Amino acid sequence: MKYRRVFLYVIAFFVMYLMLKKLKNSSKSNFGCKVPEEVQENLIKLASKVHSILNSLGVTHFLCYGTLWGALRYNRLLPWEQDVEFCAINEKVLYLDEARLLREFRKHSLELEYDWSEGFYTIFNSSKRLGSVEIYVFELDTMNNMLKRVGWKRRVLPPNCENTILHCFPPRLAKTPLPEKELSGVTLPVPREEIEIQKYFYPDDWWKENKSEDC
Repeated sequence: MKYRRVFLYVIAFFVMYLMLKKLKNSSKSNFGCKVPEEVQENLIKLASKVHSILNSLGVTHFLCYGTLWGALRYNRLLPWEQDVEFCAINEKVLYLDEARLLREFRKHSLELEYDWSEGFYTIFNSSKRLGSVEIYVFELDTMNNMLKRVGWKRRVLPPNCENTILHCFPPRLAKTPLPEKELSGVTLPVPREEIEIQKYFYPDDWWKENKSEDC
């Protein structure tokens, strides 16, 4: 009886989590294939501010995922981008408690949320509709000597990099000092060896130029 009750609590938790996640995703503006210029201008300012804050905290970070494609291919945000994606190394973030992180961002009139399941922070200003910055946290797996995504849903996976959901990549790509690239008029850090990290994040189609599903 006791185990059944625990099982029901776990199921209820997952259902609630999925409902909240769906609600959160639905609140994101759907601009289709072309995000308004005003939104992207605000997004670049926000990314520059977040970059400065992370630098002041000593957190190693760099552009990644879709935002990195824009920087590498066009030196600007992709037309459908309404968020900027950074990757950050967990070893640096571990030394910072949640309260200090909140204080640092709120000093600059920014809000900070953490998704424990997916292992990333969302940073936004007073108006979410004007875009956000997402910081995906990675940690070193000493067994494989690879950096991999954090988040509790990944903790249950085998401690190796065979599962692509871990987004493993070699530490040499995040070794400081990092190179920089222009993104819509702002210079921001990128991983080493340019496109190499995308081969780990998009193993099945890294060579393709894919558009947003809204296009």
